[in-house]
Amino acid sequence: MKSAYVIYHLARADFLERVRRYSFLVMLGLAVFLGYQTAIGNMALELGLYRGEFNSAWVGAMMSLIATFFIGWFGFYLVKGSVAHDRETGVGQIMATTPLTRPLYLIGKWLSNFAVLMTMVAVLALGAIVIQFLQGENTQINLFAFLSPFVFIVMPLMVLVAAAAVLFESVPFLQGGFGNIVYFFAFISFLPLFMENPSLKQYPAFEPTGLGLLGSEMGKAVTAIYPEYNGDFSLGGGVAAATRVFIWNGVHWSPEIILARFSLIALSILLIFFAALFFDRFDPSRSKPRSVRMKSSASPSAPEIVSTSQAVSTPHLTPLNKAANRFSFFNVLIAELKLLLKGQRWWWYVVMAGIIIACLVSPSAAVREFVLPIAWVWPILLWSAMGNREIHNNVQQLTFSSAFPLLRQLPAQWLAGFIVTLLVSIGAIIRFTLDGDTAGLLALLSGAFFIPSLALACGVWSGTSKLFEILYMLIWYLGPLNKLTALDYIGSHGNGRPEFFIPFSIVLIVIAFMGRVRQIRT
Repeated sequence: MKSAYVIYHLARADFLERVRRYSFLVMLGLAVFLGYQTAIGNMALELGLYRGEFNSAWVGAMMSLIATFFIGWFGFYLVKGSVAHDRETGVGQIMATTPLTRPLYLIGKWLSNFAVLMTMVAVLALGAIVIQFLQGENTQINLFAFLSPFVFIVMPLMVLVAAAAVLFESVPFLQGGFGNIVYFFAFISFLPLFMENPSLKQYPAFEPTGLGLLGSEMGKAVTAIYPEYNGDFSLGGGVAAATRVFIWNGVHWSPEIILARFSLIALSILLIFFAALFFDRFDPSRSKPRSVRMKSSASPSAPEIVSTSQAVSTPHLTPLNKAANRFSFFNVLIAELKLLLKGQRWWWYVVMAGIIIACLVSPSAAVREFVLPIAWVWPILLWSAMGNREIHNNVQQLTFSSAFPLLRQLPAQWLAGFIVTLLVSIGAIIRFTLDGDTAGLLALLSGAFFIPSLALACGVWSGTSKLFEILYMLIWYLGPLNKLTALDYIGSHGNGRPEFFIPFSIVLIVIAFMGRVRQIRT
């Protein structure tokens, strides 16, 4: 009973602290925006030329799928960081002095993560009721048909996402930006794994997002009315493409399906206890100690106690000459380059060298479509530190109080990121020049201009590296990898749209300067 009391208050305090953050309000606003886009028809659930009548079952299923994709994918980044926040603020060290065990602490964080995610799900659920009344096709509310997709599909997935966030914060090498990238690719790889694997496709209820289950149940209803249905299933676009309407009354929730969905909760519990094995409980002794070199002349005996009653002489400081007071932008730029590049392991430079060689020996078409996208995702953790390194290392008071921090340090930081981008793509630059690929070279320069601009603006305004990592990976995935021309800043399948990305990069730089002015004033 005492353990339940501790977990409740830990989860409650953490939940109340996080719902007051601006990041939560931003995600809540995005959830409302998604509901609005669905209400006006810009986003809809369609089965090729067919769609369901907007009754409680159809609207509830459609909004539950939107919740699983949007909140299940990006909500992870909202809740991930609560353990790190306790570590940075010193709250975790205080908790470490109490009898609070590692499993109890992680369970509290898990429940807090779940509560935050379900708050956004509740906003989408309320929007679904509004959508049903706005469409006006069937205004009768069937609570079970409406709520069952949220209870049996969305809720188990949110429990799993909340546990995954705790696990990633407990495992040392998944705590930072690398863990953010791992989750990004892990989430998008689950869907084709379940939808295209014949053996897993036989058990759609185990598919985490619920897309397989709903697609199977809706497909059966369409086929019974329209035997010519070809199996298409999509979430997005608008209702204009769907010209035929059928009535779907929801999933028949058998005990087997419910048990399969709730197995995600059992998996989440196992993840929490697995995370407890790696969690250091804010104990620095569990981390690998750094070796300290001792002077050979150092005496192993106890230090000699010296009296402090002697008078202290007044120190005389040597004044700086005029040459020492001169500002050197080149020195600041070199320092920013060192901050970006130093600290990487030897294998990181080996991979970068391999990417450069691959660009040199491959034809221009292959470089643009395959090699350059890999080259421009490899240094993502370097770019994501731009603009927020001062806050992350708690030296913002020192940096922002220096002489002309806006005109000296920030331009050098952007230029350092631009140089790193060019360095990692130097092989592509040489290849495009040799092959006379002017369009590819212009797209490369435009992309190299865009990446550090986005990183600097995101870092300055968010104060963390997480925002850039999420936005950039999303743009990189949708644009160069999935041939979305509007976001193809690399020019993998087009000209790279320099007419858009160069002006947009200038706007991002201005936004970064405005954010830094705000930081300096506050």
